[in-house]
Amino acid sequence: LQVRHRSAAAAPLPKGLSARTMELVASTLRREGDADLSAQEVAERCGMARVSARRYLEHLAGSGLAVVRPRYGAAGRPENGYRWAG
Repeated sequence: LQVRHRSAAAAPLPKGLSARTMELVASTLRREGDADLSAQEVAERCGMARVSARRYLEHLAGSGLAVVRPRYGAAGRPENGYRWAG
């Protein structure tokens, strides 16, 4: 029996997303394990813009490779936390 891991680039990518960057974002989520990361935290770790990181994270969540949950802080709008699910 062979165990197959679901690849982050397995699902077709929408226009404007690259497979190389998708793998960078996915590996960042995998490294963090059970921690929820915001789009800003992923962007800082990957060296990219927050908006770009969010697009990749939303694609991963839509593909079932990431789980998204609201993170509530002390004040203001809650932010989404992303965790690897693949």
